[in-house]
Amino acid sequence: MFGSPIFREIVMVGCWSIWCHMNSIIIDNGSLSLLPWKHFFVLEVSMVLFRVKAYVKALLTFLAE
Repeated sequence: MFGSPIFREIVMVGCWSIWCHMNSIIIDNGSLSLLPWKHFFVLEVSMVLFRVKAYVKALLTFLAE
């Protein structure tokens, strides 16, 4: 499970979302909240869905909901 491409993709998108949310807090004086992070995470996962195979798309679609 931890070595699968799906897990790595989710971890990378999650880390990228945390990084971007942290930058918005520091640079744009944003608020510390889980909702903006989740919104950005769902947006990034939906963009990843364009380049994944069909059997992976079903799993990632579940996460984006």
